[in-house]
Amino acid sequence: MKILLLGSGGREHALALKLKASAGPVELVSAPGSDALAELGERVWLDLENPAGIAAWCREHRPDLMVVGPEVPLVAGVADAVRALGIPVFGHAAATARLEGSKAFAKAFMQRHAIPCAASHTITDLAAGEALIKGWHHGYPIVLKADGLAAGKGVVLAQTQSEALATFHAFLAGQFGEASKMVVFEAPLVGMELSLHVLVDVDGDHAAYALLPACQDHKRIFEGDQGPNTGGMGAFGPLPFLRSEDIERMCTTLVEPTVRGLQQDGLVARGVLFLGVMWTASGPELLEYNVRFGDPETQVLMQLLDEDLASLLLEVAEGRLVSRELRLKPHTAIAVVLAAEDYPEGAKKGVPIFLGAPAVTVIHAGTRKQDGQWLTNGGRVLNLATSAPDLAAARAAIESALPQVHWPGMQVRRDIGLKALRHAEAGRTVQDPW
Repeated sequence: MKILLLGSGGREHALALKLKASAGPVELVSAPGSDALAELGERVWLDLENPAGIAAWCREHRPDLMVVGPEVPLVAGVADAVRALGIPVFGHAAATARLEGSKAFAKAFMQRHAIPCAASHTITDLAAGEALIKGWHHGYPIVLKADGLAAGKGVVLAQTQSEALATFHAFLAGQFGEASKMVVFEAPLVGMELSLHVLVDVDGDHAAYALLPACQDHKRIFEGDQGPNTGGMGAFGPLPFLRSEDIERMCTTLVEPTVRGLQQDGLVARGVLFLGVMWTASGPELLEYNVRFGDPETQVLMQLLDEDLASLLLEVAEGRLVSRELRLKPHTAIAVVLAAEDYPEGAKKGVPIFLGAPAVTVIHAGTRKQDGQWLTNGGRVLNLATSAPDLAAARAAIESALPQVHWPGMQVRRDIGLKALRHAEAGRTVQDPW
């Protein structure tokens, strides 16, 4: 099977490794790819925001399947352009990708389909926003979200009125260009946050979904959830204290209304939805939709999935998915991010990496190779991922592997999954205080 994989980061490297492990031969082409992806197949230079250019390449080279990693090309309409050629695409239509591309669109969808979520207001007017902030009665922090894509930086939890006003003024003044000219204000949700990925195959005549294990990401740069937010410093899954009835509750209240809503609204969905969930005192509530695999959650999920990934993604892309339980390893998986010096404010690039022979999977997220030497080339540089019979064993395997990978200034959190492990060992559930 010839597969075109769009993207260049850790998520795409994890997908590529799993695709190459499929039962049948896979000819992998990545765009724009990376030096690590180039070791798994051909690399081509395509602009991910240019649907016509990608479609032209596909028209000439006829891949059997295109898999879209990041959200930007989906919002730009790449899936639509390539699907129009009769080529199967694992990735949503642009109309569906608005669930991530527009926070206001997503909130309206949630409200229309009675999906539990935070109270919200959508504002485009300066005076209206100032009045809302000054009369805010939902409690702090005030959550301000730029409506459009802002590279993961368009959400601010304002702790005070003055911070909320300053953030709102910056957003409307174009801090993120057109993406922040509309602002969604949300009431804060308190509880335990988790990541839920669902394969979805929906059109006017067909609606199917398949659930992947719930994961938990760790956003803060320092141990103990301290310091600034990042793109994610590590994740694990499944959660050891999440019961079958909890998963069923999320399906009933969040997943199934989403799938029905897609069909009712005439939205074609052939890909994955990543639901950001906050389990509050009232139960699970939806924080946001992402229309692609998360990072670093993908690195965890690929360790757990016991299916032929190429065949599975093609099944979704061709509209043949049947709602079912996916085959999974009876394990817990973990992925730990190794980050560059100065991350997340910046990233020191070009630093030589010592890469020994760790007994875990090494996933490249921000590296390049020069004269046979791997160098840092991004904020999140490498991931170490593995699975084991339980979370404690998975954490121990990563700890044993860490001395095999290092460079000057490397940042790593050694507490990924530790809080959840202690929560489980204390006999607590997802509904207990986190």
